[in-house]
Amino acid sequence: MLEFYRRNEAVILGTLSLASIGVFWQFVVDAGIVNPFFISTPVEVFHEASAQLDSGKLYKNTAASMYSFVLALGLATIMGILLGVLAGWFRDVESVLEPFIWFKYSAPTIAFYPLFVAWLGYGTPTIVAIAFLFALTPIYANTLAGIKNVDRDLVRAARSFGARPLDVFLYVALPGSVPIIVAGLRLGVGRALTGVVVAELFGASAGLGYSIAYHAQLLETSKMMVSIVVIVLLGVVLTQILTWLEKKTDSWRVH
Repeated sequence: MLEFYRRNEAVILGTLSLASIGVFWQFVVDAGIVNPFFISTPVEVFHEASAQLDSGKLYKNTAASMYSFVLALGLATIMGILLGVLAGWFRDVESVLEPFIWFKYSAPTIAFYPLFVAWLGYGTPTIVAIAFLFALTPIYANTLAGIKNVDRDLVRAARSFGARPLDVFLYVALPGSVPIIVAGLRLGVGRALTGVVVAELFGASAGLGYSIAYHAQLLETSKMMVSIVVIVLLGVVLTQILTWLEKKTDSWRVH
């Protein structure tokens, strides 16, 4: 039993933490400390979630958000890793990309929403574009850092044995930077999910963000909280998967 706990300590403690939040949430409402109109209760949210599952509404909204999320994260992963590798390996490429990347990082991404609507129209293309921009920077920055900070002793050792630049890149730099790249993906997951929800709040016909905005306008707190809880749970699960993968690849730094 103790061994099982040690192996799954993070999951167990995380689950207990979420359960404690739910219990505390129910308590403050039942005790009259907080008006249920503002935050509903876990029991009411559970009942409403069951109703939305039966009607198919929750599945439809979750599927719409996840579709945009997967597209945005996939594009950001491909582009972020590609640009990060090029910038980390070639200093001139980094100099060219740096102004654009950090301009995007410092500028509020959602400010570009009207432009994307004008170019792409309302709906999935604009949502994917916004979420892509949200997720791109951490993936690029971590990939760049991973390539630039590869162990120089290993690089020199490989070159001393006659390794070509391509061999050094493929067999030393790239494997050694994988753990940092995965850490960037973990950050990108949260950013992409945030981008999807934010974009859906502004304009969409389906999705968890759309559901939040729609029910908020009608002051239907329990229905709104269902989507918020689902977003939180998705974020926790996706981030934990990447955290697990990050730990698995961390040992690559040693080899």
